Amino acid sequence: MLLVSGCTTSSPEKTAAVQNGTTLSGTTGPQNVTALIPQFHTYAEQTFNRSGVPGMAVAIVQNDSVVYMRCFGVTNTTTKEPVTPDTRFQLASISKSFTTATIASMVGDGELSWDTKVATITPDFRLSDPWVSQHVTFRDLLSHRTGLPEYAGDDLQDLGYNRSEILGRLRYVNLTGDYRSSYAYTNIGFTAAADAAAHRAGTPWEDLVTERVFVPAGMNNTSARFADFVAAKNHADTYKVFNGTATASELMNDDVNSPAGSVSSTINDMTRYARLQLNDGSLDGKQLIDPTALAETHKVQNVIHSDNTGVSGYGLGWQVSAKNSGTRVWHDGEFETGASTDLILYPNEKMEVIILSNGFPGGYSLNKALLHGWDDLYSTGAVRNDWYAVIEPQILAALQPGASTMSPTTELPAAPANAKPARSPATYSGSYTQDYIGTVRIDTNSTGLLAYAGKSTTPIILVPYNGDTFRDITSNTGVIFTVGKDGTVTNVRFSQFDLPGRNGTFIRSSP
Repeated sequence: MLLVSGCTTSSPEKTAAVQNGTTLSGTTGPQNVTALIPQFHTYAEQTFNRSGVPGMAVAIVQNDSVVYMRCFGVTNTTTKEPVTPDTRFQLASISKSFTTATIASMVGDGELSWDTKVATITPDFRLSDPWVSQHVTFRDLLSHRTGLPEYAGDDLQDLGYNRSEILGRLRYVNLTGDYRSSYAYTNIGFTAAADAAAHRAGTPWEDLVTERVFVPAGMNNTSARFADFVAAKNHADTYKVFNGTATASELMNDDVNSPAGSVSSTINDMTRYARLQLNDGSLDGKQLIDPTALAETHKVQNVIHSDNTGVSGYGLGWQVSAKNSGTRVWHDGEFETGASTDLILYPNEKMEVIILSNGFPGGYSLNKALLHGWDDLYSTGAVRNDWYAVIEPQILAALQPGASTMSPTTELPAAPANAKPARSPATYSGSYTQDYIGTVRIDTNSTGLLAYAGKSTTPIILVPYNGDTFRDITSNTGVIFTVGKDGTVTNVRFSQFDLPGRNGTFIRSSP
């Protein structure tokens, strides 16, 4: 029996149930998938209700059939519109797998190879090391092994730079890892690869992924453009969810890094995508992507960990674990504004689990709890732990200031009791520059200073802390002005911009 309580499916192919006692091999013996569905549904409903996440859609695909689909909650806490199988969710980093599926179609057609050097297609592509710039391949960019520091380029996106501007400024980022023997997750690496593929195809990236994947796969409610997500009448608004309380949040526009994070889709469309991935690029009897090229995306390309039980690492747009206990291929996606998504393939079992939710970090805890619960069920027949209670404190701790490698700076303590007064605000005002971020303009206001970094129109508000050191009141980090013997400011250092491979120092260029 297919359990779709609260959901309706739009075509018969999506409602085919497991009828013949299909089993999965687990650590304690095979489990009957059909028998597990009611238990999983109860667990999913209970976990969703305790999370405070407004809405969620879940599906399980096996043997080319949807064996479970369920929609929970609402798209908007004010309108109370229910989540349906055709509700559009932001996928965030699951978008990366669509990028590699698109490029796999080009590899299969002989238009390029995974080992094509990107600079041969986009000669302007440059990293800080000229030799690496000339040798970086699609495989390197899509498996996070270029040597770029983690999340390089994301800070420029936050400061208002467009895609081509960010790609052009990568040459000012020092490579902190060894080329092809280090791992550091970057969104801009995927965007660089997609940009090169789009140049080779002679079409914008957002059109290319539509032509190569969305349309052939019949994913008619899926797009790589933020405007299409917003325009969809049935879309999931996003919420920040802490300790079971949801607060409406602004939608995230990730078009700058569309190949890494801007795809939006529905649970109905995602089941078609699951079938495409599980059937080696074939869907409804048609071979849409070359099976060998697509299979390469599911293989470990960059080893992160290995031991006597197997290996785990990054494939091409997928995390991969090839262990004695089985192979898992997956990716998740999160926007801090309120999107949490998970997609996991079980290749040997021809099964995939898809979870789309519109909350963060509560949605992250919810999704991971459901995945752990399903793993427990099919391997042992029972959920063995209160996974939500285990995971939620972990993710909340990871979000504490200083816990992220993206922001290694520490917060300023309370100002000393004998803090020195700042100089006249006019002393600090002016423009300061560096190659990577560009210009920071310091203006004055009644309480302190306003800093406008890059192309951002949102000021960084600085208040006096101790002498020539100011506090950024948002990040609670230091902003330190260097003053020469003549009383003139020569440079300023923003602690929040002191990131691996980059620095937060700007040289004064004009008053």
